Amino acid sequence: MRFIYVFGWLVILNFPVDGFSQSFSALQNSNFAGVNGIYTNPASATLMTHKRSAGIGVLGFDISNNYLTLNAPFSLWQLLNGTVSDEHRDAQGNVDWKGDWIEAESSKTTMDMRMSSELRGPSYLNQYGRFVWGTATRTRSQANINNMSVGLWQWGKQWVDSQRLMNPLDIASFSFQANANSYQEISAVLGYRLINNSSLKLGLATSLKGILGLGSVNMSHTGVQFTATGMDTLVMSNGYMELAYTDNNLLKQLFRGVVSGSIPGLSSISGFGYGIDLGISMEFGSGMKTDFNAREGFKDYTFKIGAAILDIGSIGYQNKNEGFIIDARETPFKMAMSSPEFLQAANEGSQAILDFAVESARQQGVLKSNNQRTQVELPSSIQLQADWKIMKGIFIAAHWQQFLRLGDKWNFSQLSSVAVVPRFEHKWFEFAIPLRAQNTLDRFSVGAHLRAGPVFVGTDNMANIFKIAPYSGMTFYMGITTLIR
Repeated sequence: MRFIYVFGWLVILNFPVDGFSQSFSALQNSNFAGVNGIYTNPASATLMTHKRSAGIGVLGFDISNNYLTLNAPFSLWQLLNGTVSDEHRDAQGNVDWKGDWIEAESSKTTMDMRMSSELRGPSYLNQYGRFVWGTATRTRSQANINNMSVGLWQWGKQWVDSQRLMNPLDIASFSFQANANSYQEISAVLGYRLINNSSLKLGLATSLKGILGLGSVNMSHTGVQFTATGMDTLVMSNGYMELAYTDNNLLKQLFRGVVSGSIPGLSSISGFGYGIDLGISMEFGSGMKTDFNAREGFKDYTFKIGAAILDIGSIGYQNKNEGFIIDARETPFKMAMSSPEFLQAANEGSQAILDFAVESARQQGVLKSNNQRTQVELPSSIQLQADWKIMKGIFIAAHWQQFLRLGDKWNFSQLSSVAVVPRFEHKWFEFAIPLRAQNTLDRFSVGAHLRAGPVFVGTDNMANIFKIAPYSGMTFYMGITTLIR
């Protein structure tokens, strides 16, 4: 179980290189988001102020959990800009991480952890009269641990730190899931402005997506009882565990940390799929201008609403897929964690540990092959948006994101959230303060978004970057998007 403990440590400590913000709360509700608006509602393209928009690139990440906090004696900002004091560094000048900096919430019995990243590549939108068309690219990566027993985490921590033993330790763990998935999408956007007058504007649009699966790792179990016999043996009984994954190299890559939006070569594509987004957007007001570019300085609606359903589709992995079921409902499965073979696997990484577990299950006669096509559902969601213009340049947006679980097994999941975003915007400058609450991770956050011309940066939990401690994750995004006459 060392890989689970190490993975949790990465969730807390690896924020400089891994993760991403799924919501981009302020960016997605800006009237100057341009082509970025299609990722929340494709119909936003039909109500752009300008005839064209191009995106050069956007990179963002998100790391969060609901159980552990990092109580380090320095802020994330100090870590990011290299100003951590020498007293917290080792002889090589690296930050000397201490295990007791990690603190747990004693009231929790299960825990959720999440890392995700997103790279929005080159994109373009163009309006011809009331029609709009465009294309966009995006790479998304994610790793999740859901509903893991706190007892299992504690045992893994004890296994790493042999000075703190609890023997024996029984762990009932139900419906635990861990997965890591990464894919690239290529989208075609098509829309039409149905109504375009001075009191109402209404547009409909869709994004049709081709999906290139970069890799998939999925693990789940049902009704499993784990018993630790000392620190030497882990016994699994009264349930079964299902595994499905692609090639070994990708598994290692994903569990080291989520792929940060790297563009794949054709040889790295291991699955294919499709997806579709559908959206509607409306603006209400009086005396609104109907020609493009006339509203480029300040939007002239009074109220705007939008709704969309996103990412209906899936990715299929077949040629490179490996699938197994370890069935311990009748015969317990034992894994000797003090054996030389396991210790060697632990030194090599998570893939070697998984290979060791599969081979041990095969030798004990509890392994069943399940090498068939693995289907991973896209992160389907419903998006509802509203925006109220208080006065010229001053707006308050509200944004509800509801995750939809459409598949019966493996999902590239999405967090549900509610955000309120007060902001000032002009074509050359914008500042917003997103206030967001996330479901399942039970976190409320205050962020910031700043845009100067086409360049923007933002975070959904600004306080975590600058305060000393404690903190349990962070988000950050940055990019360049232009609006063109």
